[in-house]
Amino acid sequence: MNSATWHARGLAAFAVLGVGLLTGCGETSRPAVTASLPSEGSRGEQRAVESITPAELGSPSANPATPIEPFEDAGAAASTAVVRDDSAAELVADNRTTAHVEPAAHDGYHARPKVDPTEVNGKYFEGWAKPKLAIVFSGRQDGYLEPCGCAGLDLQKGGMSRRHTFIRELEERGWPVAALDVGGLVRRFGRQAELQFAISAEALKKMGYQAVGFGPDDLRLSAGEVVAAVAGSSPEDTIFVSANVDLFDLTPKTRIIEAGGMKIGVTSVLGKTYQEQINNDEVVITPAEEALTAVVDELAACDVRVLLAHATVDETRELAKKFPQFEMVVTSDGRDIPPLEPETIAGHTRLIEVAPKSMYVVVAGFYDDKQQPIRFQRVALDSRFPDSPAMKNLMATYQDQLRQLGWKELGIKGVPHPLAKDGAKLSGQFAGAQSCKECHPTAFGIWSKTKHAHATETLAKLDPPRQFDAECVSCHATGWNAQEYYPFLTGFDGLETTPHLAGNQCENCHGPAAAHVAAENSRNRTRRDEERLALKLTAGQAFENVCIKCHDHDNSPEFNEQSFEAHYWPKVQHKGKK
Repeated sequence: MNSATWHARGLAAFAVLGVGLLTGCGETSRPAVTASLPSEGSRGEQRAVESITPAELGSPSANPATPIEPFEDAGAAASTAVVRDDSAAELVADNRTTAHVEPAAHDGYHARPKVDPTEVNGKYFEGWAKPKLAIVFSGRQDGYLEPCGCAGLDLQKGGMSRRHTFIRELEERGWPVAALDVGGLVRRFGRQAELQFAISAEALKKMGYQAVGFGPDDLRLSAGEVVAAVAGSSPEDTIFVSANVDLFDLTPKTRIIEAGGMKIGVTSVLGKTYQEQINNDEVVITPAEEALTAVVDELAACDVRVLLAHATVDETRELAKKFPQFEMVVTSDGRDIPPLEPETIAGHTRLIEVAPKSMYVVVAGFYDDKQQPIRFQRVALDSRFPDSPAMKNLMATYQDQLRQLGWKELGIKGVPHPLAKDGAKLSGQFAGAQSCKECHPTAFGIWSKTKHAHATETLAKLDPPRQFDAECVSCHATGWNAQEYYPFLTGFDGLETTPHLAGNQCENCHGPAAAHVAAENSRNRTRRDEERLALKLTAGQAFENVCIKCHDHDNSPEFNEQSFEAHYWPKVQHKGKK
């Protein structure tokens, strides 16, 4: 196989890059975020490298009685490729049964029936009468305000909007509800994470949460932003509570909630393992055991006591044994799918596990029934719960904040591409797919018909638009680090400033090609050969090193080597230089 054939085969790999997107949630009758924001932001200053001129490129540069009906979505799709085995005690890792299901590629690459979430995840609250109290447990949102939609929202779980809808359904059925969260609202730090924390805190208030703990990344944010979100309009109204995390005395150490004629005593702690991840002098943290010893008696008169432990499972179990006063302890470090029935510790304490990204909630229902006083239900927040208009408004506020701030104010700066060479003027700079068209018209034509070519446009058409969100743009434009959410120098900056880099283009797989384009228009054969070699890429290399960065398990749960070869690659492959 000659060099040109290898080069064209590698160029085809651009089209299999993933396109991740976020979809929205919120409601607001009061200011959504307490921190004031600038009205405008700069979006062009990351392009620190000298811009490329057309001359340099040589081409143009986009069992209690009276049970109520179990939850089931009347609008769920009737047809499904998934069959549920009701005899199974547990579901497999992706919450499906072991019945065969055809791989479901996204972006229309091959047809699949819509998944019926009831068939996949089962009905909820079967055989349940109205409880005297329902406690909803959640946690570990990890910055995922909503599920990414590129695999199809019918395949994905989680999101504040769905959670709000679920809680509203319980309330509309007349169930007394107490909502508790173990914390972990964000998973990174920086200005965007601070905005996420503030929006998430406001969302939890609107959902009616009464007690929320802290995760380690929550406390790595600037203390001023955390305090503003925690205190809100009035410190007395804070929903956060912690026995061992002190934020300027703004958070109570315990909280007693009254609902359904019962008193629920709640406190939270941050475990030792996670404490070691925090280096913030403005946050005072005491050992969990010491803090609980000091406050547990405050909850003595409650009907049920709950400990929210943002801690490892082992640490949580030890705390449960040392403080048997708690009937329920919640760990942030549970399995990806919570068990159907919580573990029992020391004969009576139940260990509640929450799932990452808040994809599930666990509900504890209380009854005047000596045989079964408490029932538990794991609930997947799947597509049977429609978006909450309330949360959608809040998400629009968040996206507008990102737009106003821009990359600079968000602290997002371009960095040199790993392939950039010191002293080489165009090395590591992006040219855009139009620069490939002249020599590779067939490859360009195939790419231009894929949804990758319109990936940025997809963000701009969403409601609200997401083209100002780095966590979306990184897989929807050219010249970004897909996993770390920052641009490379001369990568996509915006639809107005760099329209030639909109969409998922050739260079996302092959690397920046400005030097290659310039070399093709020069008389230096050695330089041409070097630049061609630098951009060579096989389909196998693309799958292993490039595609998976966007087609990860979160964005494309069905994407694997088999579906890549059988369904994705045949739709985008092209052979030969042209």
